[in-house]
Amino acid sequence: MIIAYTEINKIKQKASKQIQNFWKRGAKHVFIEQDRETRAEFIKALNQVKTGDYLMVETIDQLGRNHEELVKVIKELIAKEAGLLITSIPLLNQPLDDPQFTRFVEELLLQLLKNMKERETLERRRKQAEGIRAAKEKGVYKGRPALYAADAKNPAKRLIYHSIVKMLKAGESVQKIAREHKVSRTTVYRIKQELDTLETGEETC
Repeated sequence: MIIAYTEINKIKQKASKQIQNFWKRGAKHVFIEQDRETRAEFIKALNQVKTGDYLMVETIDQLGRNHEELVKVIKELIAKEAGLLITSIPLLNQPLDDPQFTRFVEELLLQLLKNMKERETLERRRKQAEGIRAAKEKGVYKGRPALYAADAKNPAKRLIYHSIVKMLKAGESVQKIAREHKVSRTTVYRIKQELDTLETGEETC
């Protein structure tokens, strides 16, 4: 049995054509979503799909609002031994005669989605790195604001910063300062390095 699903925004644009296309392709039930946030109709459609059935949609993005939802739905169909039909994709727009080939296509689709997600992550990191490098070359990159600094947004952390500075100038050990203020030694070393840099600059002047 073929169970079809579509969304209200698609219906408004081409109501009769979409529904007729589903019926023409053998759909026995058509679920029409009116609230993409709750996706109540999609949940009904997916729950109605049993072993040997097919879930039919027009585009793959109707299966989920993000990558995680897409993967989850396809995995659920595989677990149910049900098929997926996507009318806008030639290879997936009609039932396949070989159930094993159907599973292969669905597994392949899962792998493609995974690869796309990985590529998007890598591309985002690459662009971020390029942006940071370009900003550094222009001298405008400042990085993430320090939690403990003279201009920290949190007043309590500003006080801790000034207390750390006072103890550093008094010659207290980094370990002791970190322990008393419940901060990492890395934080104390950073503040110490900043102070040393400032003092070196003042001596140079």
